[in-house]
Amino acid sequence: MHLFFAAATQWNYAGMAGVRTGLNYPAVELRASKVPDYASLPLALQSLVWDGITVMERTCLNIWSKQSK
Repeated sequence: MHLFFAAATQWNYAGMAGVRTGLNYPAVELRASKVPDYASLPLALQSLVWDGITVMERTCLNIWSKQSK
């Protein structure tokens, strides 16, 4: 959660309405490398963190999509 919120400004937008299309993963990865708690994790645990980030990303996108209708 900490990393997801730390990267909250790293969304990609599309169209005139500025619809969020997903996270900018290179930017999130760069931000993650600056978070000591993440950077010190073994690669296997970093992979689990990314799995969690993608779940949170999809959840946000689904909620925003429903709210816009």
